[in-house]
Amino acid sequence: MAKHYRTYSSEFKKQVVADIDTGAVTISEAARQHEISRSLIERWRAQIHGGTFRERPSFREKHLERELEKAQAKIGQLTLIIDALKKIRKSSASTKELNGCVVTGENWASESKRGAK
Repeated sequence: MAKHYRTYSSEFKKQVVADIDTGAVTISEAARQHEISRSLIERWRAQIHGGTFRERPSFREKHLERELEKAQAKIGQLTLIIDALKKIRKSSASTKELNGCVVTGENWASESKRGAK
């Protein structure tokens, strides 16, 4: 059976340490209140006061960042496709103007004036 470790947010850790530092609660009271060990709280205090405390993104933040990266990649792909289609459309429009394969009333009138047979 695998162990399930509890995780605590950076805000929670800072709040517990701040409560202890202000004297609102003792380390022992905070440990009982939140059902965590004294040594863990002492480690948090040492990290925060020693400047080695690192704020890590939460699981949700990591998940949202991955989704954002995927969306940005998809937007990039779609932008390339749109640009390619615009170029194709522009080149095909200019080709149609040059070839004049489609007979319309305007083509017919201009050709009949020039005497085309």
